[in-house]
This record gives sequence, C-alpha cells and structure tokens, in this order.
Amino acid sequence: MSKKHKHTKINSLISGSLIPILAIVRKDIGIWLRQPTSIAATILPAVAFMIILYFGAQAVGRNPIALVTESNGPFAQELEKTLRESDAFNVVLITTSQQSAEEALRQLKVAAVITIPNNFDSNLEYHKPDPVAIHINNLNLDFTNDLRRSLPAAITDFYESYSNSSNGKEIFKRNSSADIITTSVPIKIQVKEKDLRQQDIDLLRFELVPNLVLLITTAGIVNAGLAVAREWEDSTIKELLLAPISKATIITGKILSGWITTILIVVVVLVIGIVTGYLRPEQPIFWISTIIIVMLISLASAGLGVAIGATARRFQRVTAIGIPLSIDLFFLSGGITVAAFLPIWFQTISHFVPTFYGTHALQTAIFYSSTDGLAQDITVLGLTALIAVLLGILSLRKSMLK
Repeated sequence: MSKKHKHTKINSLISGSLIPILAIVRKDIGIWLRQPTSIAATILPAVAFMIILYFGAQAVGRNPIALVTESNGPFAQELEKTLRESDAFNVVLITTSQQSAEEALRQLKVAAVITIPNNFDSNLEYHKPDPVAIHINNLNLDFTNDLRRSLPAAITDFYESYSNSSNGKEIFKRNSSADIITTSVPIKIQVKEKDLRQQDIDLLRFELVPNLVLLITTAGIVNAGLAVAREWEDSTIKELLLAPISKATIITGKILSGWITTILIVVVVLVIGIVTGYLRPEQPIFWISTIIIVMLISLASAGLGVAIGATARRFQRVTAIGIPLSIDLFFLSGGITVAAFLPIWFQTISHFVPTFYGTHALQTAIFYSSTDGLAQDITVLGLTALIAVLLGILSLRKSMLK
C-alpha cells in the first residue's frame, strides 16, 4: 500500500469518526451552557448540602456560653482566660451578674452559664472543695454532652498550664510583702498527645470533599443523562441515526460530552479551592492522584448518566432518578461523617459504594498528603468507570435499535 493511500485512509477515518464525535460534544456542551435549569440541577444538591453542613458545623463543637466571674483573684482570672481560649466554648457573655447570665440562658442566647465563685482562690489554695458551677440548657443531648465533657477538660488545661510553667513541681505561688503561699500541684497526670495526621482539619473543610464527590456524581449522571434523553425529547434521534455516522460514533460522543462537561465543572470548583486554600493538596505531587480520582469518578458518573438517559428518554425521569441516586451514594459513602466510625452494618454497605473510595482517596491526597489505600481506591474506581461506560454503551445501543 502506497504512502498516499495510507494518508487518505487516515484522513478518511478522522473525518468519519473524530469530527462527528467532536461535533456531538460541542453541541451538547453548548446546549448545556444555554440551559440554566440543567446547570441548576447539577449544582443545587451540592450547594444545598454545603449550606446545611455550614450551619451544622457552626452549631457543633463550640457552644455559646455565658461566663460569670465573681472573683477578682489571680486564679479565677486565669481560669476565665482558659475558658475564653478553649476550643470547646464560644464565650459570648462575660459578666459579674448571675441574673443577667441566667436571663440569657432562658432566652436561648447561650447554651450554658459557667460560674466561678467569689471564694475560688482561697478554696483552691487550701485544697478545699471548690466547685465551678455550670447551668446547662439541656434541650439537646448532643450539645449537653459536649458541655458536660468540655468543662472538666478546660479545668484540666487550667491546672496543666501552671504545671508546665513550674516544671511539674510547685504551682500557684503568690508573692507579697507580707507572706508567700505555696500549694502543690492538684493534678500531676498530664496528657501526652500524638497525632496520626500532619494537620487538623475542621469539620466544614473535611465535609468539602464528600460534597465535591456529590457534585461530580450529580454532574456526570444528570448532564450525560439529559444529553441523551434530549435526543428523544426533541425527536432529534432520528436525524442522528440517519446521518452518515456509525452508532459507535454517537455513543462515544455522548459519553465524552458528559465526561467533559463534568470535568469543566470540577475544574471551576478546584480553582476556587486552590485560591481559598480549602481544597489544595499540601504537596504538589498529590495533584496527580487528585486529578486521576476526579477523572475516574467523572467518567463513571457520565457512563451511568448515559445509561439512565437512554433508558428514561425524558428530562423529568432523568432528574428524578439521577439526583436522588447521587444523594443516596453521598450518604452511603459516609458523606456527613466518617464511615469508619459508623455501625458495622453501615461500614459493610459503604465498602460496596464506589463513591466511598473516591471520597477516601481525595481526603487522603488533599488533606493528609498520603497514599494510604490509594491503589485499592483507584482499582475500584477504575473498574466502576469501566462497568458504567459499558452499561452506557449497551443501554444507548439498545435504545437506538428500537
């Protein structure tokens, strides 16, 4: 075969397959950009959950309290400082009036009132019972237990701060021209913390990754599904079938358009994450695993979306199936918590949900600069993407034969 004939054959293949595929992709993305309802259906579930998680994160952990300090002694002032700086409390009111603090508690302006009594210093110096009172509005057991645990922890921090300043020997020294009072350390047990991870991630930032996976899943399923269903909804499927292109070209174009649309959405989110620092891997090398995981989830979602669109053939059916399915996958993969801390039966279910592996891989790469379990995560997501694409191919081919 001559070189000229080979070039002619290659050009024929390009014009017969690649150009039509790109035309289908361009058409689907263009229509998607001109339809606000499709964009809204893509991003609204993730935005709604992000708002819910934001307010949940604000309500959990640092409960608002009122602090009544009846003593001006140095120990009482130091305890007040410890409580103000504690990660467990949000001190919104500091007063010497018990009545005003109790009024704030009744009006639900604070969750509890902590009172440091006027004889706090003298009782502490002479090892007398020295209760710090807490009055809790126990309308919610979760918040109540947080407060019950937090006050003893803060008092322990109070003792520990003095112990560290005197090398664990004697603390609470007060000097004056008249006398010197010395008291031994009330608590000699200290906590030595060793962290498994390199950094602490706050709850809201931790939940960004499951929400990102929810966005990818929704975008892939809904956009690819609508792109396929649109051909039947607008009765343009006949034009595609009568065009001088193969069914494989149509199927490839539909899967690619859903995949590329999803990736475009994710790129926008990741750019925002980079600028704000919320979704930026600590080490550049972990961008590789992040991009691979994102592309695999996007491809799997697009393949599943093509299958749903080919089966449903209507916009409303696609959104009615795709959005609830994405949300179910979000919850089953431990979207609002850590799946490993849930009951055994839930953990078992989670290990059969592909988004669980996507969430785990992205969290370890973005937050913890780790490859722990990465091979397993990529294997599961790769197989899921392959199965989803095959399902999309078979479903769309079957629908076009009817």
